Amino acid sequence: MVTKILQLVNVLAWMTNGVHSCLCRGLHHPQDEFCSAKYVFYGKVTKEKLIPGPPDDVENNLATWEYTFKIIFKMKGVTEGVGQDVVVETRGNGALCGVRFDVGQSRILIGGKKPDGTKTINLCSFRRKIGNLSTYQTFYLFTRGFDSYNFNCRRRCKIGPKSIGCKYHLENTNDKPTICLAQKALCKRERRRCRWVNNETCS
Repeated sequence: MVTKILQLVNVLAWMTNGVHSCLCRGLHHPQDEFCSAKYVFYGKVTKEKLIPGPPDDVENNLATWEYTFKIIFKMKGVTEGVGQDVVVETRGNGALCGVRFDVGQSRILIGGKKPDGTKTINLCSFRRKIGNLSTYQTFYLFTRGFDSYNFNCRRRCKIGPKSIGCKYHLENTNDKPTICLAQKALCKRERRRCRWVNNETCS
C-alpha cells in the first residue's frame, strides 16, 4: 500500500511539474537583487554532478544539479574563503527554472538558500559573466564604499514602483530608460533620502 502511494505521489509530481514552465518576471535591478539575495559571489565552476530522481523521472523533474564553484571574490553571505569550494544547487529541468553551467566558466551568482543553508540558483537569478556587465555594475558589485550595492543595501534604500527617489518598473523589460537604470544607476542614500545617481542619461 505504501509503495503504491509513493508511486502515485511521484506520478502526480511528474505531471504537475511537466505542465509548468519557468517564467521570469521582468528586468530586476541588480541592486535590488543584491539586497534581497542570501549570497553573492564570483566564482569558477570546477565540477558538475547530477543527483537523479526516481528511475522513471526521465525528464529530470525531480533531479538536482550540483555545481562546485571555486571562490574568486565574495560579496555577501559566503563563509568560505577565496580559493575554497562552495556548492550551489539548481533544479534538474530547465522548464522548472533549473540552469546549467559549463565547467571552467566563471560567473557572478546572486542567489538564495534553502532552510538548511544550501545555496540555490535558478534561471531567473542574476548569473552573469564579468564581460557582460556594464562598467558601473562591475564597480557597484566589487566595491564596498559609499557607491556600492553592498553599502546602500545596508542603508536600506528601496527600489521599485512605489519608491520616492528610486522609482523602477521591472515589467518594462524593453524600455530603454529601465534598461539604462539597471546598467548604470545606483540607488544611493544621501542624508535622509535615497535617490538615483548616475542616471542622467536614463530619461
